[in-house]
Amino acid sequence: MSPMNSPNQSIAAKTTPSGAIHTLSTGALEQQALKTEDFVLFRDFIHEKTGMFFAENKMYLVKNRLANRMSQLGIKSYKDYFYMVKYDTSGNEFNALINLLTTNETSFFRNMPQLLAFSDEVLPVVLKSKAAANNRNLRIWSAGCSTGEEPYTLSMMIQEKIPDYAKYNIEIIANDIAESVLQAARKGIYHELTLRTTPQNYIDKYFTKKGNVYHINDNVKKLVKFSQINLLDQTKMSLMRDMDIVFCRNVTIYFSEDAKKKVVKSFYSSLVKGGYYFIGHAESLHGISKAFKLVYLKNGLVYQKE
Repeated sequence: MSPMNSPNQSIAAKTTPSGAIHTLSTGALEQQALKTEDFVLFRDFIHEKTGMFFAENKMYLVKNRLANRMSQLGIKSYKDYFYMVKYDTSGNEFNALINLLTTNETSFFRNMPQLLAFSDEVLPVVLKSKAAANNRNLRIWSAGCSTGEEPYTLSMMIQEKIPDYAKYNIEIIANDIAESVLQAARKGIYHELTLRTTPQNYIDKYFTKKGNVYHINDNVKKLVKFSQINLLDQTKMSLMRDMDIVFCRNVTIYFSEDAKKKVVKSFYSSLVKGGYYFIGHAESLHGISKAFKLVYLKNGLVYQKE
């Protein structure tokens, strides 16, 4: 999700107990100072719930994005909005807050060398091992999938690499903390910009253009199952079992060190013996976990559960 640009003239209406209508502009909210103590309330609450940690140098960013949402709701103080989020039992406003503060910048076929390491090096090894065990189950986890570009990319690459893929029981489990991006992912409708690094033969084969948007084809969709998950939810994470390959790229870069350690430990438990773990090309498990073996491939690096 791209950062919100708050229009200075947007107006929110609020009815006071006396019945009078008061309006609140985004500009007025932006002029209010976000006190350090209020910033800390939001920061610590978000960290506790999600593992994401916003340092104090992010306070201006947090302030601007909160101001837009508060304007929409007609809420005047940051503390009032904090308590609204905290005590909203539906969790809808918390999800809205996370959407505001996270940037879901993604595209199809992002970081091609890593994807070639997956399709040309890791996947053949996994399939060979399964053939030896007469096992036709393949489970891949795309954690922090955003609007679905990564899991759909994996689905397309699998279909290219395994001509008889229909004979396998293939599951690509894709999840994110934000339900709104999952709803977009399930629709599978994309603008040209997110296909900017997609090879033309894949666009021709796996997408249908309608007007100025591209619809992903049903044969790609059917391998992917979307669901909401918080990576710090130990109960839900413990249910994610028997994964052959985990992708979690550029997600935990927003997490504190302690949260990273918890999440990586969960991924380790979720993987089968010998399973593979892909992280962002600029990320590392140094200081986070010694449980994985770092494997050097022709197209990149990958961690493996020994």
